[in-house]
Amino acid sequence: MSLRLPEKEYTALCRAILERDGWRCRNCKSRSALHVHHIVFRSQGGEDSMDNLLVLCLACHEGVHRDVKDGVYGLTITVTSDGQVTMQRRPGWRPA
Repeated sequence: MSLRLPEKEYTALCRAILERDGWRCRNCKSRSALHVHHIVFRSQGGEDSMDNLLVLCLACHEGVHRDVKDGVYGLTITVTSDGQVTMQRRPGWRPA
């Protein structure tokens, strides 16, 4: 099973995600340095799909992947059983 769409399809999907999210970070509403992020990481079997992707700015994306303090990431994103996306900031963490 391939987890990655062909390049043209993935590019079109990313553009659709950016448009759906209003070209803003879903966490802090920034319009700068936008990335399309997998909620369930590809490395954990996450799909390239509308339901598994959202827009984050560089700072918030770093909070999800790299900004770790005492074993807790700066930003944790989860999906509730009813499909709602929730974002939890580590106490004191702010996008840089």
